[in-house]
Amino acid sequence: MNKFSYFFLILILGCSLNSDSAFWTKSKKAETDKSITKILFKDVKPNENEFNPKLKVNLPKSKIKSISHNLNNDGFTNGKIISNNISKFKFSKIENFSGYEPEILVDNKNVFFFDSKGSVIKFSKGSKIEWKKNYYSKSDKKNNPILFLASEGNNLFVADNNANYYLLNKENGNLKWKKKHTSSFNSQIKIKDDRIFVVDMENTLRCFSIKNGDILWSVPTEFTVVSSQKKQSIIIVGNLVIFSNSIGDLTAVDYKNGEIIWQTPTQILKFANNITLRNSDIVSDGNLVFLSSNKNQFTALDIKTGIIKWKQEINSEIRPVVISNYIVTISNEGLMVLLNKNDGNILRINNILKNIKKKKREKYHPVGFIISDGKVYISTKNGRLFIINFSNSELQKILKLDKEILQRPVYFQRELYIYFIILLLCSRAPISRSWLNVTTNQM
Repeated sequence: MNKFSYFFLILILGCSLNSDSAFWTKSKKAETDKSITKILFKDVKPNENEFNPKLKVNLPKSKIKSISHNLNNDGFTNGKIISNNISKFKFSKIENFSGYEPEILVDNKNVFFFDSKGSVIKFSKGSKIEWKKNYYSKSDKKNNPILFLASEGNNLFVADNNANYYLLNKENGNLKWKKKHTSSFNSQIKIKDDRIFVVDMENTLRCFSIKNGDILWSVPTEFTVVSSQKKQSIIIVGNLVIFSNSIGDLTAVDYKNGEIIWQTPTQILKFANNITLRNSDIVSDGNLVFLSSNKNQFTALDIKTGIIKWKQEINSEIRPVVISNYIVTISNEGLMVLLNKNDGNILRINNILKNIKKKKREKYHPVGFIISDGKVYISTKNGRLFIINFSNSELQKILKLDKEILQRPVYFQRELYIYFIILLLCSRAPISRSWLNVTTNQM
């Protein structure tokens, strides 16, 4: 047996649904709780397990404000979302879509997105187009650039997968400056104190000046052929910029000079050809950093030192949500897990797919979720939106919004926006991108 065959065999065995590779296995936390262990491994498949499913959890009455800009933790909002009025807007097509995950940029009173030719579009409430600008040549447009957006003040920063980056006036879309980088980008973008932070395909964090686009400093991490199916995640907490690279290393640096404060690996494979790894996005409550990795591990790290505080083996790829003293995540099998954010203790497990026939559950793979006004809104890859009462975990409604993949919901001015992808799976076929909005109650 050659090396490749041996590695492939290990990979296959590692994905099997047995008690050593399921939703979680041999977790220190799980081992200390016999009741959880009994439920998890009592002659049932991982996606059938629940724990304290009817446990009632009440959130504090005081309003919890979103802190999404710096902490990338926008899971809780104060709006009241209803589903009586749904509008759909289809506005572009993309050729040869390749694993990038476009997201809607929500900023105060407006929504920003882009089309398949690299045009940046500003939408007002109700999705009225305020302006549409394109600063690409004819040849660049043929490459169907995929854009990543961030804003601060009157500035809208754009980076793309063709190594371009530029700054627009957010009010009118006029170009302030445009430059070319040595490597393409594939990351979230953060802006602080006239500094722009973005990770390129060389696993290097770049800090650009917002005034002219000059590189102020760079922090290289380990370059590898291992690729990522997701945009690399970045958060800013205080003076720390914390980011992930394609092999799952978390690095914290001083935002002023790029000095490395700590670095912690989170993935199981560091060197492998043609292997795609997938972390969840990073979130933080200001004291701890949370994410899940391809190890099937949900991890909490000390934000000052990078030391791992606790782990639970949860198989998840989507962004968790910190709300009050809890952290919520959803496994790939459809288990919604509520944990104590400080010690990782599991408080409740709900199988959101238990009423779906087993043969169809794969189609309902969770893509993303938010928590708003005491409800959990979960998008799936077959175009469904689950609405669940957070307090008692009861399923209230399943909305059929489309037949294709829904991205993580975005909350904006009492409206829920959902971006969705139409993918022809037979080949590298064209992909249409659309969004819809779900009108909400007035406050």
